[in-house]
Amino acid sequence: MKLFSLFKDLKREFGKGFTFMIVPNSSGAVRSCAIPFSVVVVVLAIIFFNIYVFVGYTAQVWQIKRIQNDIGEKNRQITKLLSEQREVKPTLERSKQIITELNKLKEERDRLWQIWRSVKKKDGKAFLKINRVTNVSSKPYRLDEFEVFIEDDEATDLSILNSNIDQLAAFLKEENNSQGLLIKELAKFEDSLNRRPNHWPLKSSFITSIFGIRRHPILGYYRKHPGIDLRASIGTKVFAAGYGVVIYAGRKGGYGRVVIIDHGNNYKSYYAHLSRYLVRKGQVVRKGQAICLSGNSGTSTGPHLHFEIRRNNRPVNPMKILK
Repeated sequence: MKLFSLFKDLKREFGKGFTFMIVPNSSGAVRSCAIPFSVVVVVLAIIFFNIYVFVGYTAQVWQIKRIQNDIGEKNRQITKLLSEQREVKPTLERSKQIITELNKLKEERDRLWQIWRSVKKKDGKAFLKINRVTNVSSKPYRLDEFEVFIEDDEATDLSILNSNIDQLAAFLKEENNSQGLLIKELAKFEDSLNRRPNHWPLKSSFITSIFGIRRHPILGYYRKHPGIDLRASIGTKVFAAGYGVVIYAGRKGGYGRVVIIDHGNNYKSYYAHLSRYLVRKGQVVRKGQAICLSGNSGTSTGPHLHFEIRRNNRPVNPMKILK
């Protein structure tokens, strides 16, 4: 309505048209040219139409270029995805191979657990205090590939691979924890074996008096002999029966000069009738380390070594522990 009203106003004002006068710079006649109003309207309409078409065409050209750029970017992304897809497939297959290898490691670890339990039953149960081993599941690891879905309910290689990687990470964590438990138990067992006083205190193992009831060679009556006597001349090196800490090195009644070692696990070893100490109280000694020299001190009929093992402060037969 406003456009039509404007057109009426222009027609009323310029309804007779326009007259153009041409005045030359030099001498000559002045010319005039009358243009009807309708012609002016048509010319203006053509001009505005062309401007509109030009602007619209330019916008369309820019839009087409933008769409072409988007198509090019999508094509590059598609090419990249296809390339990644080709790389995903062998990686996906490798994840399946890894789970197979991981199950082989698990089988080996399970066999180690069985061997370890057998060792504890045969040897460790009688002498060592080892914590009860935590039960570990013997079920094989399995990749649940079919639990991974996308919106159209079809699993993609990439989604399956991501799921496999997450599952493998969880399996590796579980396996590390299980093997960590086994390593701790074996280390504890190794430490207990190292502490166990089963190393012969002399290079020679000639026994002159056994453990148990015997007639005392000096006092003359029968009483329990709390250890074993080993033949040794004065000055023979005596070795620690196991890893431990020297808790006594000095004279002690009929023992004469004596060294006492605490091995932990409620075990102690005694080395009596010595001539010289090679260690001092509070010193840590390793299994097989020279700790003293044999002699003839205390209540003794001649040079020898009295060797004694106590558990919970009660003498036990060393022959059941020595290698």
